[in-house]
Amino acid sequence: MRGLPPALMVDWTESYQPHASHGGHGDDDSTLEKTMAYYRNYQQRRASPEEIGAWAQMFPAEYAWMVAEAPRFEFAAAMVQALHQWGKLTEKQFATVARLAAGAAERKAAWLAKKAEEAPACEVAAIETAFGKAKDAGIKWPKLRLGAFTFSPAGERSANAGAVYVKRGDVYLGKVLQGRFQKSRDCTTEDAVEIVDLAADPATAAVAYGKQFGKCAVCARVLSDAESVARGIGPVCAERYGW
Repeated sequence: MRGLPPALMVDWTESYQPHASHGGHGDDDSTLEKTMAYYRNYQQRRASPEEIGAWAQMFPAEYAWMVAEAPRFEFAAAMVQALHQWGKLTEKQFATVARLAAGAAERKAAWLAKKAEEAPACEVAAIETAFGKAKDAGIKWPKLRLGAFTFSPAGERSANAGAVYVKRGDVYLGKVLQGRFQKSRDCTTEDAVEIVDLAADPATAAVAYGKQFGKCAVCARVLSDAESVARGIGPVCAERYGW
């Protein structure tokens, strides 16, 4: 009976033995029907969303690893399938998943630590002060457009709380965290050098942005009145950011 789980295969081979007293019929037919019914139930078994969710909540790191690796790792895909079928993993399956997930987490931590060490130093104290004043003034999500880049603070509840994100348009270029600029793969070396320079003096960079593009570096509105054009930044935005 191809595809039968090992435990059930043992039950089948031990149970379906013709009895001489019955000439190989009767009780044996009943045993066959019961075994076939059990096999059909095995094939059709599907865990409920509640079962899967409960397991994922109990073992978040292992579940995240399985889902992330499933598209490229046959074992992880098989474990996801097992979870969706039974709502849990066997003790041996879970032990293997936990070991692999822990190893992946350790390698990622080591890679991030090395990347952080290699990242260039980047001073963002002035930007953080400006963002702090803007929030005090009622701006929930402050931004600064400096050069070709947009700087914004990470959310207070995000995994990168305390970081300053940097983008060019919608393209994420990296983040400044703990005094270092950790660039993404889309950020060139030239971009990184310019970002570090702009972050050091955001007030001057904001004015330069306004004069170059004719827009406020804070709110992105066109600078229209003479005072704003001359200053390179709108007076209200400048006050909100402490400049």
